[in-house]
Amino acid sequence: MSNLDRPAGFQIWDKLIRATLYAVPAAPTINIYHNDIVIHGGAHLVTARGGPLAIIEDGAVPDGNPGILGSVLAIFDEDMDPVKRIVAAEAGDAVVAGYVLVADSPDQLFVAQDNGTIALASGGMNANLVSVALCAGNATTGISTQEINATGVLHSAALQLKLVRPHPLDTPATANCRYIVQINEHYYGDTTAGIA
Repeated sequence: MSNLDRPAGFQIWDKLIRATLYAVPAAPTINIYHNDIVIHGGAHLVTARGGPLAIIEDGAVPDGNPGILGSVLAIFDEDMDPVKRIVAAEAGDAVVAGYVLVADSPDQLFVAQDNGTIALASGGMNANLVSVALCAGNATTGISTQEINATGVLHSAALQLKLVRPHPLDTPATANCRYIVQINEHYYGDTTAGIA
């Protein structure tokens, strides 16, 4: 049986452990969608709506980068009104383009589709995520199209995601299988990512 090819970013699996509000600096280079994996921007901004907030990295897609926070649960504009997405170059209030609520516990599990075929023997190994250029997503639904990168699945500490297990309703070792994953290279996690 084949799996559906329907990428939807990184959705919460099981239960939400923790969520934190982060700022998106004005005029980001990348787009921000629901279920996007985001990384810490390494700084804070004094914002009009949330006070001093940590920022997410807005200048590069998170593919292959450490310092991952988690997945975007909700997106708000500069006035804290819910929106589908934040587009690249959004000016907002000239300080922030908007705000994102991120599932940011190092213990959080997510479910995401792979972008190829991952061998059944690769269970428990590590992988990177992959984004379409500028973190594209579905403009109508506001949902991410990020996926698990099926290329280069290894026992390596330098990869972003731990493949916990295939989704129970999908057929493993076939294209577009969804996997339950945990973040290895988490900003708030251990200094050693995954297993070598």
